[in-house]
Amino acid sequence: MWLKFALRDLTIVLIGIVAWSLMADWGAQETMRGDLSGLVIGLLIGAGGYFLHEWGHLAGAWMTGSRVEAPKTLKTGFLFSFDSRENDLRQFLVMSFSGFAATALVIWAFYTFLPDGLLATRVARGVVLFGAFLTVVIELPLVLYAVISRKLPPVENGGHAQNPSAAPDIPS
Repeated sequence: MWLKFALRDLTIVLIGIVAWSLMADWGAQETMRGDLSGLVIGLLIGAGGYFLHEWGHLAGAWMTGSRVEAPKTLKTGFLFSFDSRENDLRQFLVMSFSGFAATALVIWAFYTFLPDGLLATRVARGVVLFGAFLTVVIELPLVLYAVISRKLPPVENGGHAQNPSAAPDIPS
């Protein structure tokens, strides 16, 4: 299932990149075409930031051999469910901070490489900053709870496979 998610996410990002290369400059124009293209392209590129955040979490889970579940369907916003009953605090923290690091990298990249003056840039940056805000409001308290209590919060998501899959072997 991971390959299907990778293909889904890469397809959306590639559509955003192609649309950017063809139409991002329209967003510099104060026209309906510029507004619409800038919004759509910015949302697509911003979605890529969200995908990297989620893949960052999953990479951290895999690196520590965490037990995770893949969703049963591609129609979900969650890439995986972390098994808080089977995993330990170290695995939870690495999984969490890997997603945070991915988000920080995306913010840096968006502010370093996306050109100023385009609506698509402003929308993409806004999307990734909103995601970072949600991370601070939703995910950081879970990490603080885990660190203070030395217990994992229940973070399992619904809609996942019945049988959890252990992390795949990561080539060294």
